[in-house]
Amino acid sequence: MEWESYYKEAADYYQAALGASKKKTLGNLVIYNVVAMSIENYMTSILMKSGFVPEHSSISSMYRELKKNHNAPESFHTEVRFMNRFMNFCSLEVAPVIVPTDLEISRMIIFTSSLKTWVETCFDTDPKIILFAASSHLP
Repeated sequence: MEWESYYKEAADYYQAALGASKKKTLGNLVIYNVVAMSIENYMTSILMKSGFVPEHSSISSMYRELKKNHNAPESFHTEVRFMNRFMNFCSLEVAPVIVPTDLEISRMIIFTSSLKTWVETCFDTDPKIILFAASSHLP
């Protein structure tokens, strides 16, 4: 199933970010982007498993979709806004690049870990996901 590939990519990005932050093998801007890819893929996987295709690929847009369709923790709102501080959206205006500190990278990884745990719990317990997954296998 397609959601599974997003979930696997999310887990791979998460592990890469975790390893890079511990070993200091990549710069913090690169680690931020890897963390963001992990978050986007975790959110995409849960939305797709429950029958929704994300309308937009930004973390904040997908979080809004999660809030509409699932009981996403309110604490995620603060972390999504925090992640957005570093996001450089396509724009004709030149915006300064903000490089996250080591402490900010740690905060992002903690959020990703919380999101990962929540997604995995939803896969097992959220009636909307279980019902959709079961109905999508019917002839």
